[in-house]
Amino acid sequence: MTDQAALYAQHLTEKIRRFQTILAATGFDEMVIAAGDAKMQFADDSAYPFIPNPYFREWVPLGKRTGSYLQISAGSDTPRLFLLCVEDIWHTAPQSLPPGFEQGLEIVEYASTGDLKKQLGKREAGTALISEVNSLGVAVECWNPKAVTDQIDYQRPAKTAYEQECVREANRQAVPAHRAAHAAFMDGASELEIAAAYLRACNSSENEMPYGIIAGVNEHAAVLHHHNLDKQPRPPRSFLIDAGVAVHGYASDITRTYAYDSGSDFAAMITAMDTRQQQLAAGGGIGKSPVDLHVLSHHMAAEVLREFDLISVSAEEAFASDITATFYPHGLGHQLGCNVHDKGGNLANARGDLFPPPEKYPKLRGAAPMVANQIHTVEPGLYFIPALLDKLRQSEHASKINWARVDNFIPYGGIRIEDNIVVHADGSLENLTRNAFREIQ
Repeated sequence: MTDQAALYAQHLTEKIRRFQTILAATGFDEMVIAAGDAKMQFADDSAYPFIPNPYFREWVPLGKRTGSYLQISAGSDTPRLFLLCVEDIWHTAPQSLPPGFEQGLEIVEYASTGDLKKQLGKREAGTALISEVNSLGVAVECWNPKAVTDQIDYQRPAKTAYEQECVREANRQAVPAHRAAHAAFMDGASELEIAAAYLRACNSSENEMPYGIIAGVNEHAAVLHHHNLDKQPRPPRSFLIDAGVAVHGYASDITRTYAYDSGSDFAAMITAMDTRQQQLAAGGGIGKSPVDLHVLSHHMAAEVLREFDLISVSAEEAFASDITATFYPHGLGHQLGCNVHDKGGNLANARGDLFPPPEKYPKLRGAAPMVANQIHTVEPGLYFIPALLDKLRQSEHASKINWARVDNFIPYGGIRIEDNIVVHADGSLENLTRNAFREIQ
């Protein structure tokens, strides 16, 4: 058995234990989790790229096989994996589990929904179906029951050793791709060519990415989710790439920013932000508040604004008056796993109660204190976004800004630097991203 297969076997054992507890707490006899089916494009006969239900990906690394179901039954330590098997001359053979991963699963083939229902049994009132559509026709109250999904989301932050290794490997595989993208930028490639270089270096197709590649050259680095990539090269000044890799359905999420001229003020600003980012990444830990770290990141962004003479007031005043929100309009990070923005970041308990959102930052993805074995992204930013700057120019704080200096930086777009960290049970922190960049030469 490979090391990954052995970790997966341990993962199954732990997930079975957790989900047996969920079944006991919610009173269901069994849980059936659907991978999902292909979705056809409107008025066409082509399907959209298939992405399995994240609740299914948490259990089974089958990213390209539609129509699969996982059954977890109360009192059973062997989940049943139902795989749709029909004659199909139009497509390649369905994806199989990686070698050794079938251990611990009972694999059952079925040919139709009717066949599947017969094999699942007739415990409809006691079956919780987790699925985008009610494909099995269970009672409405048994389809995605909130009592069940809240408990699943609450247990998810504590990643098993297998899940951690998947994200660790996803970081390793992303490093050569990030380096290839940087090299393409330095060679004067277009944004689309840069993205193509990224995909070649990680041996993946665009549809296998955990999220769309963000590759912004010059002013486009100020577009937080820049996916409409230019096909024509532009004289290079700056480059921001936000891209990961998926391994067995688990994502890495990495951002780097580069200056074409290493002696420019923008290059110096990247270095200043990189220093702060590493301090923030080292500041996590069990029981630490993501909200407090987010506030700290705004103080640090204000320091950089002051350091580069972009504001004429102290860093403290810039933060207190919300000037930093113009230059840094997003959260510090989020949980990471089989969802890029993983679930459960605001849950206070398994009953679904939420931590109250902070008044100043009501849309933060994470308010719950960090727990052991959690994976977080840490991604502070500093941007020159014309729409937000125009509002600041019209505000009562306009006189506190060095607008000539701001105008000098607008052509560079902005900076974001993002690492993935694990908060280990022994209190230590592992920076998966920095370690991967050191390991992979």
